[in-house]
Amino acid sequence: MRSRTVASELRGMREKRGLSCAEVAKTLGVSASKISRIETGNSGLQVEDVSALLDFYQVPTGKKQKLLGLLRRGDQKGWWERQAGLPHLWRTLIDFENKAVRIQNYEALVVPGLLQTSEYSAAMIRGTEPRLSNAELDNLVASRMARQTLLTRATAPRFLAVVHEVALRIPVGEPGVMKRQLRHLLAIAERPNIDLHVVPTAAGAHAGLRGPFVILDFAEEPSLAFVENHDTGIFLEEDADLAGYRRAMRNILNLALAPGDTNELILSVISELG
Repeated sequence: MRSRTVASELRGMREKRGLSCAEVAKTLGVSASKISRIETGNSGLQVEDVSALLDFYQVPTGKKQKLLGLLRRGDQKGWWERQAGLPHLWRTLIDFENKAVRIQNYEALVVPGLLQTSEYSAAMIRGTEPRLSNAELDNLVASRMARQTLLTRATAPRFLAVVHEVALRIPVGEPGVMKRQLRHLLAIAERPNIDLHVVPTAAGAHAGLRGPFVILDFAEEPSLAFVENHDTGIFLEEDADLAGYRRAMRNILNLALAPGDTNELILSVISELG
């Protein structure tokens, strides 16, 4: 994430000066492809390369030290990076969530992870990963609960959660687990930074039937889309990919219930559980 921040800054500096990667590369005596790789941040950034670019762009000393310091702090890990037994995919997603200013999540079959209760999360993870030991399960549930703290911090991101009605009716855990999970949704949706919408089953076919996804927007870095299926997941940052997922979210929201109607539907499902 820190590499993406610095890389985005470098790209902006070059574009502001109207220079191409080839022109910068020629001046510094490196290849244009190296400048391009540095600006994506995908291959890891070397302090020496970044420092040379900042000098070339005549960046003031204060800002230069700030960016280099950000890069050097790459070994300072968040709690999710220190947590033993946490899947790599979870670590990466949590890292991005903690830098996002807006998160949009559509889920078709489960309650979004950021809105799950601990007992719902435990029942869901146990049901999908029956071979986990109790200790491994407890670790994953604790990590998911810690992940949710980003929604209650002072600089909490805006979170749009769109959930299909089916996810509210699949009996994860005992009936009491589902009732408490649904009540939790009603309570947490009252937070000013959280918007919750349910897509009713009666809406029929829509873009969300192709699967769940997350869109993450950042203050100063390119947005990302995240798609996960079973044990695999991918982060997408190409403009065409992001545009497709934003269109899908608009399509889904056009069919979703307004907040008041969403609450009424959740209450009706709770009453059906007895």
